[in-house]
Amino acid sequence: MGCTNAKVDEPLSEKLRAKAIEIFKKLDIKGNGTIDKQGTEQFWKSNFAKLNTEALFEAVDFDKSGDITEDEWMAFWEIVKQNGYSEEEINIEVFALICYSQLDELLEGKAWVQFKRVDRFIKIDEKRRGSRVKSIVQEEKRKLSIIQSARLHKSKTMQSEGQDLLQEQQEQS
Repeated sequence: MGCTNAKVDEPLSEKLRAKAIEIFKKLDIKGNGTIDKQGTEQFWKSNFAKLNTEALFEAVDFDKSGDITEDEWMAFWEIVKQNGYSEEEINIEVFALICYSQLDELLEGKAWVQFKRVDRFIKIDEKRRGSRVKSIVQEEKRKLSIIQSARLHKSKTMQSEGQDLLQEQQEQS
């Protein structure tokens, strides 16, 4: 499964993380920072919406709350990578001789694909005392917090620079 052999022991690339976050935002129909079943069924419309939604929530809703948070979503993709799938395998699903991007297909509302090694990993992890899934979710929460802080800082810096430029222009007038 996949088109190339890439290292799987590294974290997700920034490009793949950005694509996964873009998909999360599309699935977050209400824009409240979580994916819920109702919104997900709307996203998939008639493309086996209920079946796809159930498969998605079974795989990604680690705390079984009925909502998928951004940190659970990103943790899922890190777990996929840690379980031997390359970035290409995550990003590309091969059917016959044509490579289709799994993440691009998901962006367009196509079917959810199960990652069997990940399903096995999660089932085994549920029986452990020290859950690796929980620690991966916490790590993703930390990463997302850092990214959001950096974006906020960048936004404030750009606003400040814009105000400085406007003030200079007014002074020159």
